Amino acid sequence: MIRAVVFDLWNTLVFSPAGSPFQRMKELLKPEQEGQFAALMRDGMARPYASVHAFLKVWRGAIGLDAAQVEAMAQAFLEAGNQAQCFRESSESVGAVRDLARVALLSNTQTFGLELLDRLGLSDCIRIRLLSAEIGVLKPESAAFEAMQRKLGLFPGNLAMVGDSWNDDVQGALDAGWTAIWVNREAKPRPDHDPEAPLYEVRSLHRVPELIQGLQEGMRCPTCLG
Repeated sequence: MIRAVVFDLWNTLVFSPAGSPFQRMKELLKPEQEGQFAALMRDGMARPYASVHAFLKVWRGAIGLDAAQVEAMAQAFLEAGNQAQCFRESSESVGAVRDLARVALLSNTQTFGLELLDRLGLSDCIRIRLLSAEIGVLKPESAAFEAMQRKLGLFPGNLAMVGDSWNDDVQGALDAGWTAIWVNREAKPRPDHDPEAPLYEVRSLHRVPELIQGLQEGMRCPTCLG
C-alpha cells in the first residue's frame, strides 16, 4: 500500500532555463583543474554550506580558483535559482497526490541558493524534505532512501519515488525496495530492467495522481499508464 510519495526536485518538479550550475562550473574550470570536478560537485551536494561563497572559498584554495572563476561560478548559482520555475503541472499534481498520500522531497542538491522553494510555493506544499547536503549522502545510495524511510516512519513497500533520473531516482528506489515512477518527458529509451520490478513510466506529472490511486487500489501492471 503506497502511503507516501517522494518527489525529486530538479527536472522533476522544477527546471531552470539557466541550466545546471554545476555544469556551468565545470565549463569554467581550467584544464589542470578539471580532474577535481567530480569531487567538487559531490562536496557541494554532500556537505552543508551556508552560502555559495562559503563553498567556493573552500575550493578556491583546494584547486586554485581565481577571482574571475569564483565570481562566475557564484553567478551561475544565483541565475539558476532566480530563473528556476515549476513545470506547469507540478503544483496541481502534487496537490492531487496529497489527497491520496503523504508527500516528501528527496533531492541531490546543495543547501544554499534554495530560496526558490519558498518563492515557488514548494515549501508549503511539500513540508517533509531531505537534501543530500543535509544528510551527507546522494541518491542512488541506499542510505539516502533509508534516511527518508526513517523520517517518514514507513517501510519500503509503503513508498513511491517520482523522478526523472533513471540512475538516481528509478534504480535507487528499486534497489531500496520502493516503487519507482520514472518521469520520462523526452520519451527516452528505457534501459534494461527487471520486468517484474515495481516500475512505472509517465510522460508528465499529470499522470502521477491517477497512478498512485491505481496502485492503492491494487493495480500492478507497469504498462497500464504508459
